[in-house]
Amino acid sequence: MDEGVTAVRRQFPARIKAIDDLSARSEDFREICRDFADAQSALQKWNVSTDPKRGERVVEYQELIAELSKEIEGALDHASLSPPR
Repeated sequence: MDEGVTAVRRQFPARIKAIDDLSARSEDFREICRDFADAQSALQKWNVSTDPKRGERVVEYQELIAELSKEIEGALDHASLSPPR
């Protein structure tokens, strides 16, 4: 399974079936999932960094993850309203 999809499944365990269904048919959704996983990975690295910009980067990645989470939820909500073709 795609690493991005796996990360999204962990974030939204109540929506695993919808995630699997949408990821099976949408490259765009899989790309959002990859972006989400990449942002989570980067946040983990910045959380333990000693770089002077650590705090700034942590906030940026937290915001990015929140935005991607909303985008993912929106895509899942839309997919649940639109039957697959």
